[in-house]
Amino acid sequence: MSLHPSAAAAAVRRRGFPPRKAARILSLACALAAAGFAPAHADVAPAAPSALVRTAALQRGVLTRSIRCVGTVQADSGGTLSVDFARAVRVRRVLVRAGQSVRRGQALLEVGNTAAGEAGYAQAREALRFAKAELARQLQLRARQLVTQSQVDAARRSLADARAALAAQQAQGLGRSLQIVHAPFDGVVQSLRAAPGMRLGAGATALELAPREGLQAVVGVDPRDASELAPGTVAKLRSVFDPAQGLRATVLDVAGRVDPASGRVEVRLALGAAPRWLLPGLAVQATLPLHAWSGWLVPRQAVLRDADGQAYVFQDDHGHARRVAVRVEGDEGERSAISGALRPSLPLVVLGNYELEDGMALRSAAGKPSGPAR
Repeated sequence: MSLHPSAAAAAVRRRGFPPRKAARILSLACALAAAGFAPAHADVAPAAPSALVRTAALQRGVLTRSIRCVGTVQADSGGTLSVDFARAVRVRRVLVRAGQSVRRGQALLEVGNTAAGEAGYAQAREALRFAKAELARQLQLRARQLVTQSQVDAARRSLADARAALAAQQAQGLGRSLQIVHAPFDGVVQSLRAAPGMRLGAGATALELAPREGLQAVVGVDPRDASELAPGTVAKLRSVFDPAQGLRATVLDVAGRVDPASGRVEVRLALGAAPRWLLPGLAVQATLPLHAWSGWLVPRQAVLRDADGQAYVFQDDHGHARRVAVRVEGDEGERSAISGALRPSLPLVVLGNYELEDGMALRSAAGKPSGPAR
């Protein structure tokens, strides 16, 4: 027997229960109905499927794709000074070491003449003395008409040649026993090839001095990214050992070939006025911007793709999922720039979108129906 009040009353009438028993049956039916017990034969409509999601407002912006590469700080090769001598010298003292920072006017090394150089200078000086005496003798003979004028002119030419030869020797540093070389600018000793007692031939480099200003960084980039870089691009440079130390750098040039040793393309960066922590040989990391996209900026996980590779997202259209086909303009990190027929007033589903279907009911994380804020 059904316990619904109306059904119970009809059953009591049909079976002819005594009044007292009929009253108890009707009271029990009413109590059960009030407690929420539905009739066994009542039809219950199934609840519509819904999904728990998280949404966020759409935002426009610019997404820049950047690459990170490593390299080292180097001195500008165009400003490096090579210290050499026009004559053969003997190194007396070396006053610096490789890698040392020096100030303008600081002594670098001391050299002296070789025995052959001293002998050559003595010969030049003696040749000048003889040329002077010979000209004086020719002039005396010419006054007595014992020689011709051409002979006097030849003596004058010999004297001029002797003077020039001695001047050349003196310009090379001969004529003084010791020569001290001083730094012409603030810089760093890049390399040192001299040692006390060493003989350096004419033109041999004793050391190389790089200016303190005008340092550069040389980094290697993937050949696929090299074509997107151009001189003048502003980059960020940081020390590998201390990322807190950084500065802005500018792309000077991009090499036109792949370095066979590293398999990467070298990019030179100008550093301008370098801080004190930036030293030649320091390992650095550069962040180089390649391309910028403008569009809707969304979390990367908000973008899905179907079996055909078509990208799409879901928007919350007043509590129901609205599927929108989009085009991914670019990705960087955890964000994507997209374009498409999006409605700016509708929130974007950013979590829980994998189980959605177009038109499905949505619930917010709090368990309430989702939808745009009012």
